[in-house]
Amino acid sequence: MPYQRPMDVAGFDLNLLKAFDALYAERHVTHAGLRVGLSQSAMSGALTRLREVFEDELFVRTAAGMQPTPRAHDLAGPVADALRIVRGALQVEGFDPETADQTFTIAMTDYAAFVLLPPLLTRLSTEAPRVDLRVRGMFGRDEAVALLDGGEADLAVGVPTDVSARILARPLFREGFACVARSGHPAFAGGVSLGAFVAAPHLLVSPEGDRSGLVDSELSKLGLKRRVVLSLPQFLVAPFVIAETDLVATLSSRVARRFAETGVGIAVHEPPIVLPTWPLAMMWHRRADTHAATAWLREIVAEVTTST
Repeated sequence: MPYQRPMDVAGFDLNLLKAFDALYAERHVTHAGLRVGLSQSAMSGALTRLREVFEDELFVRTAAGMQPTPRAHDLAGPVADALRIVRGALQVEGFDPETADQTFTIAMTDYAAFVLLPPLLTRLSTEAPRVDLRVRGMFGRDEAVALLDGGEADLAVGVPTDVSARILARPLFREGFACVARSGHPAFAGGVSLGAFVAAPHLLVSPEGDRSGLVDSELSKLGLKRRVVLSLPQFLVAPFVIAETDLVATLSSRVARRFAETGVGIAVHEPPIVLPTWPLAMMWHRRADTHAATAWLREIVAEVTTST
């Protein structure tokens, strides 16, 4: 096999590809120069450099104008393809949800998935029918940052982490609390009483497995203490336990209402103590801040939260 000296790509002037493409299309130095915004002398200089690089005349003057050599014909297709790829990469990125065929990964807490996925999927089914979602479960803020940092999630939805140089956040809404008990629970027969509330056995939802939570902190300020009979890492089973026992739980308002509406057999009450609200936010990595597809998804997530 004959030896072929490799080309020094690192030192190659990519503008020469534009000049070659124009010369191949126009077969005329002046016309080719006008096509790419070069003077006749500059285009002649580009042709000289092209001949040196490829060690071929490339274009030969004839009575019918400049004609490509066989080597020029060989180069024409690859050069056109290369220019098309570069132009595509440099184009301002767009995103058409109606035709997009891709999968987004969203890291979510159980609460965020429970509240947001039904309206989000309904919205996507009409506006982006070929877009799929993959949900990654997460429990805390550190996990959200790790998933975004590692590129394992496009978005994260949960309690917001601290905004940093690399992690951006957008608040979605603030959530409150509701007290739930089985229908006809004796502790709520005469209305919500702080004394009856404290005396009742309680169920606590704690992803970290804690034996106390926000309610306990607020009760301690009043010199009161409740008994937590059952602690669960997820809230999904809580309403079913509540419906068939005398346990009482304090859950996120939206979760409590949704389960009560299903007819599972629980009643929703206002807590007998004042509890602070907490924020739900959407987070993403700064490297994706201007990415058209993920920017579109962020807007859709923000919009569907207004209907939850």
